[in-house]
Amino acid sequence: MMNFVEVGKRIKSLRERANLNQKTVADYLSLDQSMVSKIEKGERKITSDVVEKLARLFCCSSDFILSEDADGESCAMSFRSKGFTAEDLEALAAVNQIALNQFEMDRIWEARRRG
Repeated sequence: MMNFVEVGKRIKSLRERANLNQKTVADYLSLDQSMVSKIEKGERKITSDVVEKLARLFCCSSDFILSEDADGESCAMSFRSKGFTAEDLEALAAVNQIALNQFEMDRIWEARRRG
């Protein structure tokens, strides 16, 4: 069974590490800020669509967000500007998806090379 409190803590940690506020992330997710707050507190279940969008935004796997023992790749990032719009985050998420795809291709290549 998924521990929504732990998932929420991971999401909050990723958001804070990226130096984003709840309102900006909520706009990116097309949710109310109060819903992001409830997700971070583990008071609301999180949909797979939201997990996927957060994974792209924070450049990590969905498993990294959902599982406390996931070893997923994650790009360390922090935004210096506070003026990001949802559209800016959409563009960043698209770039991050390219990086995540490269991580996966590297894993596949390494597995084939070994064996």
